[in-house]
Amino acid sequence: MGNYLAIYRPINILFIALAQWLCAYYLDGAASSESLAYGGIYYLLLGTALCASFGYWINDWLDISRDAINKDNPSTIGSYSQGMVAHLIGFAALAIVCGAVLGKWFVVLFTFTLLILSLYSSRLKNVAIVGNAAVAILSFLSLYAVIKLFPNVEYLLILHFATMAGFLNFAREIIKDAEDANGDISTGAKTVPAIFGFKALNSSVFIVLIFTVAFLVVSLYFQRNYFRGTLQLVYYAYTAVFILIPLFYSAIQAMFAEHKQDYTKLSLLLKYTLFTGILSILFF
Repeated sequence: MGNYLAIYRPINILFIALAQWLCAYYLDGAASSESLAYGGIYYLLLGTALCASFGYWINDWLDISRDAINKDNPSTIGSYSQGMVAHLIGFAALAIVCGAVLGKWFVVLFTFTLLILSLYSSRLKNVAIVGNAAVAILSFLSLYAVIKLFPNVEYLLILHFATMAGFLNFAREIIKDAEDANGDISTGAKTVPAIFGFKALNSSVFIVLIFTVAFLVVSLYFQRNYFRGTLQLVYYAYTAVFILIPLFYSAIQAMFAEHKQDYTKLSLLLKYTLFTGILSILFF
């Protein structure tokens, strides 16, 4: 059972759901648990989770040979090959049903997400930058979707958090290419390290992270009217200590990364920073 559940990456799915719920609840001053439920938040959470599950299953299935090289404990998805098609159809169908309950925009969103995840697993992840960007766009849309469901959510704030999620996941995806370089190269994937080398990869991560820091600083300037007095200082201090400084540190470390463990540490640090970034929603 544990191996089966691991395919779903439950912590990742719970994190996405938490981010969506926090955005819907805290970025709308009039929101309540009842208004979120009535507005369809749980259909959004479920539909997003189903799309993510679809992506994890199809990606693991198509990556069996590559993961055998890259990972010490590869996915056990090969044990469930007989039910693979049933799982994928079930995830896709239920996601579309959730979208239909919410409206046409969400049917399009979930259909687009399923299509991109399919293309990513079969083709896009083997193309330098393109596959990384695809995941980043889906990360952005997972939070941006909140304002399409709840129009009273502050647009500037949802844009802030969705863009941060997109950029950080973009950087993490590039870093993961470095972690998986051996398997990618042996299977003919045209990822960043395979085509441009690790120095170019390190520079790319550095540029993305420095740009993210610059974006967040500018965004913080425009958020100044949301807070007053002590709370504003606490928010800025939290953002500096738990988001901006770790990102700047990660950017510097990226320039000197050489070994797989270096990239693994970077990936974990960015995951931590994304988590602390999402938790900053609680200030609102």
